[in-house]
Amino acid sequence: MYLYWGDIHNHCGISYGYGSLANALAAARGQLDFCAVTGHALWPDMPPRQPGFEFVVDFHERGFAKLATHWNQVLAQMNAANVDGEFVTLQSYEMHSRGYGDHHILSPAPDLPLLYGDSPAALVAQFGGRPAIAVPHHVAYVPGYRGIIWERFDPALSPLVEVYSKHGCGMADDGPHPYLHTMGPRDGRTTVRRGLAQGRRFGYTASTDHHAGYPGSYGDGRVAVWAEAKTRRDIWQALLARRTYAVTGDKIACRFEINGAPLGSEISAAARQITLSVRG
Repeated sequence: MYLYWGDIHNHCGISYGYGSLANALAAARGQLDFCAVTGHALWPDMPPRQPGFEFVVDFHERGFAKLATHWNQVLAQMNAANVDGEFVTLQSYEMHSRGYGDHHILSPAPDLPLLYGDSPAALVAQFGGRPAIAVPHHVAYVPGYRGIIWERFDPALSPLVEVYSKHGCGMADDGPHPYLHTMGPRDGRTTVRRGLAQGRRFGYTASTDHHAGYPGSYGDGRVAVWAEAKTRRDIWQALLARRTYAVTGDKIACRFEINGAPLGSEISAAARQITLSVRG
């Protein structure tokens, strides 16, 4: 296995954000091994247009329409940037949700369709067998308004959960890196620790959620994967196998095993031999 670094959730001017896709890919290629650039695509249960809320509705709808108009060009540009052995790209777009929490769709499919669904599962079900997962992000906001609803979490659909980004760290409501966005503070009912306490199983990822076209920006979150090679297929398999970990800043090299099983595995054992190797 080899250690590779990526950002699988970030934004630029392809929807509502800033900077060109070409510049975002150039920034990513300079300091990452793999990347997805995420477009904002849909919000099925967006609050209706009402006094004081018109700007929010119009802002999102303009961004969604912009992505839809240029989606084929985005796919082509992302696919052209993928060079196995050098730099790997994945396709991605985001679904806001009050009823499920925000997710971004992630896929290695070169022809991922831009579709509409009322839930992450309903959206992925329409992809015609194309491989895809839905990654919950900034999970620790208030349930019912963009925070995760753990009771609706499906590990088959979401093998990974984004635990850190520019929004802050969602591990615990009293941990470092608090949420400071206008969407609100952290809520103890939606933290990563609450999900684990309920028996949910998932791997950790971090990404920047940057809106200014700079994937992998320092201090905003990166994800590490242990993969057999730097190819789209191998990076994807590593993500599905949850051979991932999240960092807030430096690219800390970490290898963790229990009884020879790598991180992301599920094992049963009476005796445990824990192996940990870390290089700062």
